[in-house]
Amino acid sequence: MASKLLQGIGVLALVALVGGSVAALMVVKQRIHVTVADEEAAAQRGPDPLELLRADVSELKGDVASLSEGVGNQLQALHGALEESATTREQALAREVAELKRQLQALAARADQSAGELAQAKLQLEERLYGLANGLQSLSTAVANAPAIEVTPPPVVSAPPPVKIPVVTQVDTPPQSEATPPTPAAEPATGDAKKGFLSFKLPSQTFAFDKLQKLSIVPSLSRVGFDAKSTLHDFSGVTQKVEGELVANLAKPNEGCKGTLAVDAGSLDTGLADRDAEMRKQLDSAKHASMRFVWTAFKVDSSDAALMKVSGTASGQLTIKGTTRDVSMPVRISVDASKRVSIEGETKIKMSDFGVKPPSQLGLISVEDELKLWIALRARSLGAVEESKP
Repeated sequence: MASKLLQGIGVLALVALVGGSVAALMVVKQRIHVTVADEEAAAQRGPDPLELLRADVSELKGDVASLSEGVGNQLQALHGALEESATTREQALAREVAELKRQLQALAARADQSAGELAQAKLQLEERLYGLANGLQSLSTAVANAPAIEVTPPPVVSAPPPVKIPVVTQVDTPPQSEATPPTPAAEPATGDAKKGFLSFKLPSQTFAFDKLQKLSIVPSLSRVGFDAKSTLHDFSGVTQKVEGELVANLAKPNEGCKGTLAVDAGSLDTGLADRDAEMRKQLDSAKHASMRFVWTAFKVDSSDAALMKVSGTASGQLTIKGTTRDVSMPVRISVDASKRVSIEGETKIKMSDFGVKPPSQLGLISVEDELKLWIALRARSLGAVEESKP
């Protein structure tokens, strides 16, 4: 009998212990809340300093490689230009010499023709003089043999003044040559040929704050994540598997700014394997592998071209789990010493707006529907983009 009584007391004590534990958990759910300092969270969003150093070294290697290639190409181009210039000048001189020879031959032929014409005219003149001499001799003989005739002289009449007849001298004008004038030497090439020797840009020099250009996200220096609150403690999820491009004039981002950002949904890491598995299940990452943000507009709040900084609100469409919603995010844009563009911003969204059910465990530990979505991106310039005419 005493043994059964002791067993009953033990069961009642166990029930009381379980009830107390449940009550304690309810108190924890309502009163205990652990918050991670915003400063620490913000510090975790930035790129790893070691990755920044690696990126700088990589860009330096790229500049060195481009410099080596550029010098070789410029020397080859210079050699080719010198050879082409010498060949062009030689060809021009050859054409000039050939034209001069042709003109000399034409003049020689004209001189031979004039000499022949002059010899023929001389012969005709001699024949006429010979005929005139014969005529005069016949006339003289006839006069000598004629009988004398008394001739009454005619009355003297004053002779009219002599009329001066102008003598017109015909000058043969040599015919104009129909030959084309000598071709002048080729003019120096214009355009790129006028650029100085070794005039090329290194990859790191393609950035221009006030020009429309294409920017490419650098995944190793970029992070995208979220900050969530739960009844037990706050937590964050983050990933570096992000890619995308942005076309913008950073001095005037409100004019023609556009771009796309894609995040691998299955790579978000919160630090707990079970929580990550539940999150991927809620996001249905097997079917919807990426979350995308299409950047379509920008409203400028402040801009400093000298410091290469601008802040404002980026607007666009955010797609999560196949559902798209309009989203606006305040962002800050700046340029670091290596001419990389830093884009940082955050906004609040509700998971339920995108068909995502906030996780919950046993009804005691649940995650709030609203969370903070943030970006910390680094991008490098891919070069200028031609602005479209209105």
